[in-house]
Amino acid sequence: MAFAGLDVGTSGSKMLVYDLDGNVLYKASRKYEELGEGGYRELNPRTVLQNVREILAEVGKNCPAPIEAMAVTSLGESVVCLDAEGKPLANSMLTGDSRGIPETEEIIAAAGAQRIFEITGLPPNELYGLPKYMWLNRNTDAVRRASAILFYEDYIGYILTGERKVSYSSAARSMAFDIRRKDWSEELLSFAGIRKEQMSEPVAPCTIIGTIRPEIAREFSLNPDMKVVVGGHDQSCAALGSGLVNLGTGECGMGTCEFMFVMLPGPVMTPYMIENDFTCIPYIIPDTYLSSLEITTCGALKNWARDTILSGVRQDCEKRGIDFYTYIDQAAAKVKTDVFVLPQFGSSGNPHLSMDARGTISGLSIHTAPEEIYRAILEGMAFQMYLAYERLEKLGTCMESIAVTGGGAASELTLQIRADVFNKKVISLESDESGTVGCMLMAATAVGAYPDLKAGIRRAVKVKKEYLPDREMHAYYMEKFKKYRALYEAMHLFK
Repeated sequence: MAFAGLDVGTSGSKMLVYDLDGNVLYKASRKYEELGEGGYRELNPRTVLQNVREILAEVGKNCPAPIEAMAVTSLGESVVCLDAEGKPLANSMLTGDSRGIPETEEIIAAAGAQRIFEITGLPPNELYGLPKYMWLNRNTDAVRRASAILFYEDYIGYILTGERKVSYSSAARSMAFDIRRKDWSEELLSFAGIRKEQMSEPVAPCTIIGTIRPEIAREFSLNPDMKVVVGGHDQSCAALGSGLVNLGTGECGMGTCEFMFVMLPGPVMTPYMIENDFTCIPYIIPDTYLSSLEITTCGALKNWARDTILSGVRQDCEKRGIDFYTYIDQAAAKVKTDVFVLPQFGSSGNPHLSMDARGTISGLSIHTAPEEIYRAILEGMAFQMYLAYERLEKLGTCMESIAVTGGGAASELTLQIRADVFNKKVISLESDESGTVGCMLMAATAVGAYPDLKAGIRRAVKVKKEYLPDREMHAYYMEKFKKYRALYEAMHLFK
């Protein structure tokens, strides 16, 4: 039996087909580029759909086993507005798009930050969907003309089945979803001129959306009986595919951005959470809630450094035919440095979300080596996440270990720094595609191949390596963290 997960992301899409033990039977992927400048960050829905179609065609032609069921995970917040003929009306704004800042203030003034938080579980911020949809409605006719407004998760599900159903976890990123009633807030949608009937029906995890349309199955040579199952927001699916099932486990996805999920002891919606931009969102495991911590410039910051201030090192690596990140990790492995990096290069995550923040590099001298700057970037991201986690602990979280996924998990130096800073065990997994693993788990559970999600996790999610904290390095980092926190607070107040 084969089950699949399709991951529709910011810079590309990929589909992985698995057996019930979590072994990969086939993988297909495509890359594409985001659009925009001057603070605008967009995706063209036509480009995304064309790449997804190519992936489905490749999988249908080459996968060695028929797929029984599949689910889709996708980037958050971004929506596709479709006209009556199913054609996109506008590009999709991405998370880091700066539009929506004034609109956020208007929404807060009209509805109140605490009330919005109690409805949606999100501290009001331009990071989330509603202010962006409000901008879209004011500056284009896409919302007014739309017969359907979909996230990429339910957009692909709709293409495959003709049915419009969306996961709670994707809907929750809109800042217009009532997490207690598990339904759209018509009051909040109205700020963006959106009618409830334009949105897909929110449904519980592991809900079967429908069977693949016969013409789609024929076009892509897919199993005509394949079920399409509701998936979710990419970070929520990655948490499931990493084995997050209880209070003791955290999950950290390191991609273009970095996202850490920690399970809450229950639904918590206090003013303290708003002050620190902490979320309370429904998780895929029934009757559980997560809070998230975010760094908005994880992989993006490392790539910026590679291509700018460390470009000489990159060019030397290219001449020698070696991988830049493998080389720089090795060079920085034994380094101790007085360099500090605040990673808010254009946008900021917790505890102060902002889409117009500025980063800082301090402690440089004419003797500073490239590997010091690189290590300071890794330390800065760890310190920033720890700064937010310190505040989150006051809510009663009790995380004992962190499962790390995404491209950043390939760096053993990054994972050891995290273990040393947090003084907790850090785990890498055999699969580096936890989002699609999460989708596979939901798809297989939905059709009865697993008795429940936890049984699927026990069978399919496998640990690759554990990184244990070094006591001396933790003490060293706690002294350095005091300076980092002072620098962060000074620069935050300066802004």
